[in-house]
Amino acid sequence: MTELSALVDRFMIGEPRYVSSRHRYLESDTRSEFIDPLLGELGWDVANRAGLDPSVKDVVREESRESGSGKPDYTLRRRGTGVLYVEAKKPSVDITTDMASIRQARAYGYTAGHPIVVLTNFRDLAVYDTTVPAAETDGPTVCRMHHWRYSDFIGSWPLISAVLGRDAVQNPTWSTRFGVAADQRVPADKAFVDQLNRWRVALGDDIVRSRPDISTPGLNDLVQRVLNQLIFVRMCEDRGIESAGVLREASRGPWSELYRLFQRLEKRYNAKLVPESLVDTRLLRNIVKNLYAPYSPFSFAVLDANFLGLVYETSLAQHLTIDRSGPPRVALNKKQEYAHREVVTTPEDMVATVVRDAIDELPPENTEPKVLDFATGSGRFLLHAFDALADRHARRLAAARSTEVYKTGDDEWRLRFTEKRRFLAENFFGVDVDYNAVEVARFGLLVRLLEDESSASLPTGDGILPDLTGNIVHGNTLVRELPGATEEQLAHTLPLHLDDHRLPPAFDLVVGNPPYMKTEEMRALDRPEYDYLRANYSLLHKQFDKYFAFVEFGLDRLRPGGCLGVVIPNKWMTLVTGEKLRERLRDDVRPVRLANFRNAQLFPDKSIYVCALVARRGHRDGFTYSEPGSLGEYAGPDPDGFPVTGGMLSADPGAAWVLPANEREARVLAALRHRSIPLAELVDARNGVQTSQNRVYVLKRPVVANGLVSFVKDGRTWTVEIGITRPYLEDSRTVRSHHAVLPDARIIFPYRGLDLISVAEMQDMYPLAWAYLSAQSASMRGRNMDERTRQETFYAYGRKQATEYCAHFPKIIYSVNQKGDKYGLDETGVVYSSGGTAGEVALYPRGTGVSLDFLLALLDQQPVELFLRKRGSPFRGGYFARGTDVIPDVPVPALDLTDQADRFFHDSVTTEMADLRKWHRELAEADGRERTAIIGKIAAGKRRMGRLFLDRWGLTEDDLGAADHLPTL
Repeated sequence: MTELSALVDRFMIGEPRYVSSRHRYLESDTRSEFIDPLLGELGWDVANRAGLDPSVKDVVREESRESGSGKPDYTLRRRGTGVLYVEAKKPSVDITTDMASIRQARAYGYTAGHPIVVLTNFRDLAVYDTTVPAAETDGPTVCRMHHWRYSDFIGSWPLISAVLGRDAVQNPTWSTRFGVAADQRVPADKAFVDQLNRWRVALGDDIVRSRPDISTPGLNDLVQRVLNQLIFVRMCEDRGIESAGVLREASRGPWSELYRLFQRLEKRYNAKLVPESLVDTRLLRNIVKNLYAPYSPFSFAVLDANFLGLVYETSLAQHLTIDRSGPPRVALNKKQEYAHREVVTTPEDMVATVVRDAIDELPPENTEPKVLDFATGSGRFLLHAFDALADRHARRLAAARSTEVYKTGDDEWRLRFTEKRRFLAENFFGVDVDYNAVEVARFGLLVRLLEDESSASLPTGDGILPDLTGNIVHGNTLVRELPGATEEQLAHTLPLHLDDHRLPPAFDLVVGNPPYMKTEEMRALDRPEYDYLRANYSLLHKQFDKYFAFVEFGLDRLRPGGCLGVVIPNKWMTLVTGEKLRERLRDDVRPVRLANFRNAQLFPDKSIYVCALVARRGHRDGFTYSEPGSLGEYAGPDPDGFPVTGGMLSADPGAAWVLPANEREARVLAALRHRSIPLAELVDARNGVQTSQNRVYVLKRPVVANGLVSFVKDGRTWTVEIGITRPYLEDSRTVRSHHAVLPDARIIFPYRGLDLISVAEMQDMYPLAWAYLSAQSASMRGRNMDERTRQETFYAYGRKQATEYCAHFPKIIYSVNQKGDKYGLDETGVVYSSGGTAGEVALYPRGTGVSLDFLLALLDQQPVELFLRKRGSPFRGGYFARGTDVIPDVPVPALDLTDQADRFFHDSVTTEMADLRKWHRELAEADGRERTAIIGKIAAGKRRMGRLFLDRWGLTEDDLGAADHLPTL
């Protein structure tokens, strides 16, 4: 506070001079003498005294050489990602009323998607809500959340620190405190996409009127090129590279003026900027008008390449289509390849962190690493790689006293434009099958080259931007050739002959977030591509996802010491389809860092569960594993991570990865595995029946009497013979641990073992059932079933493999998708259904002498549930699937039932579980004080049973820890 008091006193003494226009007290003076120290008092390392890399330092200042660039004076960052802008003015500017300053600051924050922005001249400090765009009619107090005069700083310091202090802003939850006008919020990237889409349709309609024969791809390319041209010029204007308003002025005159402007700019920047003369001048003029304030709420000075990447990534899934059924009309529709898939944008913090982590693993002597994004999209992975590697390159050149860098601060350097251009053109590459994505990626990289530049820092002459046609290539990353394919198939799949391009044969860094597409989707969309992948990629196993092929492509092209940094679904770690990838990641390329987000929802309203993987060729040590619950945990300054050694993985290289995220979990998992056998040695895990038409076979709310079953179907009462039915579990909610599994329906079961009851026998022995099934036959003939089964008769199940055993008992029936409390004992022969991650699975004893009650008790233990949650697949709401490929891996204490101690342990556990089941039956019929007493018995029984297992495993209750470490059942 002493420093703050001195700062306030000094301003108070000099205030008349500072605010007087006669004394020419400049903005730069205000920043260095007052605002820099003020931010320092708030904890911000303005001068980067910590010596952090430029890519991750706290504060980015606009230096004096860039005054007039139109960019914010300060960018406050969280691990390299800007989260808050501070715009400075000199004290003679009254920021409480000056609308130009207020609109400028609000446009900065809104465009960047920040919750607030700070506007200050030290005399006043104002905080504006930037979750809504500024309107032309807004006054100075609209969206102003806080205002402090410098004389209020000391008294208001706790609140100022809570809003703007480094400790507060660095907290990933900081932005959630600003809920002002949340119901009105339109994120800037969403608003920009909406505006672009309106212009896309308007331009498309205009072009089609002039050229009704234009192709759909040609229309989309032309419209995108026009919009890129306009945005490019506006960004150059607001950065001071071109004169302010040059585009607006040219658009006000005849077409020839605009044409001459773009001819000059195209020659200067070596970019395709000349607009087509077929675009209506009035339409173009209207679009240009809306690219300037007050009609546009955006600041093109902070609308950087990353922002454009987010915008275009959202819009790439849509394209213009032409309806030629009458007069040609243009509409915006989803592209075919996205028609049946969720389209998601990788969060910016995730992109930045996985790229930075991969770069950190590159050897420092690799001064010119070759970088590839194998599914480039809008190019955001390449942009982050370029930022980080350009910083590293600049520091190396500075150490060598090169003239290709200039100093921007204490031990901070930037590449001069010519060296930055060369570094980009020679080292950064990408591939994408979407031509519009390729164009956007090239455009974004060119925009990035011009960031931090001014008209004075750029070289004179023409052709100053590089041609990136050979860097960002259009084609199918995964497919080389399709012999015998038709022209239509080739145009759809777009095989890419790598030798025809200047892409390097190998890379030091491969990054990206590849497409996720299931096997059935690949077959339906592009069968030739699917067949090619099957024949040419070794990591594709069973029901594979397309991302496996991309990862293999990247791994195969890593140089020795090269790194892979990708965001991919996390199911490869445990599912059988990931077996080949797990083997590969224990061979020549091994993980360095693996962040598994498990069931964290990182993509709003999307059920996509991912991990961030960094792996390096030649790496032989263990790796760091973490399970961040949010992006903030992952991208924060001190990310968690636990060292995983080879001994924590199974001896089988293809086995599932069940990994500890902390020391406590490591102790628990090690204890489970010690002297254990897999559950598969004691039981058979089997799926249930699959009728492919439960609506017909399952009889809900049946009434059983006199050997008949009556039920209502579609408003009509039917009756069938009880001998053709079996008790059935219809509602999974009735499966509960410590309870018997009771049927709540019946199912028509036309089988004896695997043999289908014949039509003759059905008609003779079960005429009522035959009449009912015959009435339903029309709805059953179109089912998805194998041809041999279809040949039998219309009432055969879709799959019959479970008919041989599904009514056997005793067995444990459990719900596949659960939280650890749905394991029941069936002692009556209940039939059950299953399918994928839904329905039930049953565990049938193998006659080893180990009781089912013992296994029920084992499955009831927290450590086992921890294992299953790591071994199974996550789903929304904290549910984890544990199907027939998961449950057999559960470690069971190895028992020798002829050994007295083992027999005592087994029998004690069995007795406790039997008692628990009995008490739950009694509880269902008890009332009053009887219920209280039984509930106490149940709790005590569970504790005794838990202690028996803990003693066996050599664990204590302290080892189990709190609920954030292990699941609470």
